[in-house]
Amino acid sequence: MKIAIIGYGELGKQLENFAIEIFKPTEIVVFDDFAFSEKQINTFPFQDYISEKFKDYDFLIGLGYKHLEKKKEIIDLLQKAKRKLPSMIHPTCFVSKSAKIGEAVYAYPMCNIDKNVVIEAGTLLNNSVTISHDNHIGKCCYLSPSVTTSGFVKIGNCSFFGTGSIISNNILIGENALIGIGSVVLKDIPDNHSAIGNPAKILIKRLNVL
Repeated sequence: MKIAIIGYGELGKQLENFAIEIFKPTEIVVFDDFAFSEKQINTFPFQDYISEKFKDYDFLIGLGYKHLEKKKEIIDLLQKAKRKLPSMIHPTCFVSKSAKIGEAVYAYPMCNIDKNVVIEAGTLLNNSVTISHDNHIGKCCYLSPSVTTSGFVKIGNCSFFGTGSIISNNILIGENALIGIGSVVLKDIPDNHSAIGNPAKILIKRLNVL
């Protein structure tokens, strides 16, 4: 198995270690302008990932939470080009047999994915995330460590959840939403809005994610 990693910051390096543990690849290449400029081994310019030269590789997307829309754009392009986008689920995770996991989904250690959950392509679940029953999580969301969603939650594409945030039952979180660290969300959050606090309050200005 040959692995291609798009983006080689902290997340890209985490995914590399994850892939070595899960897949034991025979080759790893990296698409990252900085790594390429530093002449690191097996690196290529960022935009070269779409080259036909690499069509037989399995792609991992190492773009972090500050680049969720760009990540979705890349995944959409790779899916259209029929590239392979494996998901990586750590063996310590629990995943219900009725859950549906999309391409390029990464679940870090100790995650719990309950029955009838749908997780679309490109979403990342960091350590110890709990997704309760009948959730639907859109493309390229980022759930930080120890996020917990209750039942029947729906989350739009490219939304971010800070560490330890909790989402109550039957909540709708829009696209590009940003939930601050430690928040308790008891009401719906519209598209492109930020919320923080216990209970979470919607902010006029968008939160800065560090």
